[in-house]
Amino acid sequence: MSDPQRPGPPWPPEQYNRSGETEWIPRVQGGRRPEEPFRFQEPAPAAKTNPALTWALRAAGLVAVAVVSGLVFFYVQRDGGTPTTPTTPSTAPRTAGVYTFVAHPDVTQPRVDSDCGQHAYDDTQKLLAQPGQCRRVTQALFTADVKGRQALVAVSVVRMVDKDKAAGLIALTDNDGTGNVKDLVREGVVKAPPLKSLSNGYDSQLTGETVVIVEADFAPVNGKAAGTKADKPVLDKVCADALRLGAEIDPNPGG
Repeated sequence: MSDPQRPGPPWPPEQYNRSGETEWIPRVQGGRRPEEPFRFQEPAPAAKTNPALTWALRAAGLVAVAVVSGLVFFYVQRDGGTPTTPTTPSTAPRTAGVYTFVAHPDVTQPRVDSDCGQHAYDDTQKLLAQPGQCRRVTQALFTADVKGRQALVAVSVVRMVDKDKAAGLIALTDNDGTGNVKDLVREGVVKAPPLKSLSNGYDSQLTGETVVIVEADFAPVNGKAAGTKADKPVLDKVCADALRLGAEIDPNPGG
């Protein structure tokens, strides 16, 4: 059985606000003082940044992107990802030698043919027409100013199948009366009457399987021939200087 409920202490007497007396307010224990303002939690101040450092980091990022892009482009190009445009001779003047050579306006690009015999005459034609001799012939025509006179300069590049056959070809063409590779005036591609061929100047060069042949003459003036036998020494010099054009009109030995 539980203990009987015992009476507690008596209630304190009620307090009344009498006129002229201060009102009594019970004190609250453990609370905030009424006069203290309510405080919110203040956020931590943001860290200060250095503008110069920020721009430096941005610049470094751009440089890194440019470097990576350049490397990607390099490897794509090296691996053949982007085809390159074949190099072709231009009509711009060549000034790397004694004379300045310009592609003839009627033949601005070289003519290439694997039927070598078709572009030769006499004994040279017979040799080049044989199977297993010649891979291709490349023909071009240039003009050059020689002390105020215009020279027509024909350059032919013959690619033989090997070095021995190339040596045999140049030994034949360097002799008189054995024929040669046709220049483009002789072939009728370029008209320069009364000239029927360019044969007043000559030079040739053997390099491995390649033979370069150059012939020249002065262009007619007012429909009349301008070159004479006395011009041969100077035209031979023009031909010697034009040998360098062989590598320009046919730059691919293995093609």
